[in-house]
Amino acid sequence: MATWKKVAVSGSNISQFNNDAGYLTSEVAQHAFTTASINGVDLLADDSQGKFNIVTGSLGTGLTITGTPGTDTITFDLSNVPNSSLTNSSIYISGSGISNEGSVALGATASIDVQVDDSTIEISGDQLQIKDGGIGTTQIADSLGTIGENSFTGSFSGSFTGDVTIDLVDLSEGTGIVPFTYDGNSTTTVAISGAAALTDNIITKWDATDGKFVDSSLTDNGTTITGTTSIQLTGASSNLSGSFSGSFEGDGSGLTGVGSLANALTDTAGGGLTDFSFDGSSAVNIAVSGAADLSNNTVVKWDNTANKFANTIATDNGSAFTITGNSLITGDLTVQGTASFQHNEELQVADRFVLFASGSNTTGDGGIVVQQGTQNIGELFAYDSATTRWGLTSSFDASNTAYTPDAFIAAVSTLASTDPNTTGPDSRYDAVGNIYVSSGDESIWIYS
Repeated sequence: MATWKKVAVSGSNISQFNNDAGYLTSEVAQHAFTTASINGVDLLADDSQGKFNIVTGSLGTGLTITGTPGTDTITFDLSNVPNSSLTNSSIYISGSGISNEGSVALGATASIDVQVDDSTIEISGDQLQIKDGGIGTTQIADSLGTIGENSFTGSFSGSFTGDVTIDLVDLSEGTGIVPFTYDGNSTTTVAISGAAALTDNIITKWDATDGKFVDSSLTDNGTTITGTTSIQLTGASSNLSGSFSGSFEGDGSGLTGVGSLANALTDTAGGGLTDFSFDGSSAVNIAVSGAADLSNNTVVKWDNTANKFANTIATDNGSAFTITGNSLITGDLTVQGTASFQHNEELQVADRFVLFASGSNTTGDGGIVVQQGTQNIGELFAYDSATTRWGLTSSFDASNTAYTPDAFIAAVSTLASTDPNTTGPDSRYDAVGNIYVSSGDESIWIYS
């Protein structure tokens, strides 16, 4: 089974290399328990025949230790523990529980959960619960005082017996509301003043004299607002849009429908339009200056000398943009499609990271091919998605979409753990030939 295996190198702190006291060659050659330690205290035998003895301590007869030579086993049995030896944050008592001959003492921040199944009272956590019929009024009279002379605050639910007096804050009508009174003892309806007299679809207005809403002279049937009197707009920014009929006063005095225009429409000199004039009395065609001389699909530029558009060296046929001469780009150039370069002898990339296979939406292989004697054939350094490792191969055809590595690149990982089999690097690095170096004890491991 492949695992991380520790590598012994020159300078490793291994007793076999140093031939020190930690290297136990036989029981009689040196002290037998030089590597044993309990609570930070090293156990060193006082001679070559020293024995490691285990004895019971202050727990007395409650702890039994048994050694079995045949299986080299030490067995610890704990039958009981004296209460004087305990300091507990919690205790569970089964069976008959605690009698009135004993007691339970709690610390200042401690708590106790008690449940007495045959009683009418239960104590659980921080709640005192009383079962149905557990306590009558005679038992709580002295605690609550005289019924009828005490008051309670908070939220209550259920039914009450006796007189209840509730003093609500007065509620009265304001402007535009029909007068009403409300004392909390009976239902009251609140209505808008004048609403009952309003006509359907009539736009209302406020009558300050009578203090209510009344009908106006405008109606709205959902599609048209109609006025039975004149409509006047005031203010410089007041406008109406839509279709109008009838007569108008003011700037449109005497107009019914479309009439002549007050101002003529003409071209601007040098503005790129052919000469024209328009007074609203006849139709006029407006043309772009130079449009008749332009070639189909040619991207145009403005000729300030001739005051018209002229052809450029660029064309756009709807699928390709072609420039027949040199191009100079002074800003950034972003290519979101496929970029092809010809006759390029030296490639300089300013980006710190280069993305390959950017058009892929699935996992796959990819890498760099260095061509040798044959076109498109060379040495490959690439990522193998099947093994999630980087590898090498030779005589690789750059037109292929996958490859099989001849060899892998070893990865080196490091953590504080002194045993990568217990707490190691990401599982993807559990691959043959990879190396792990502990930053804790500087041990070296190889996966095999």
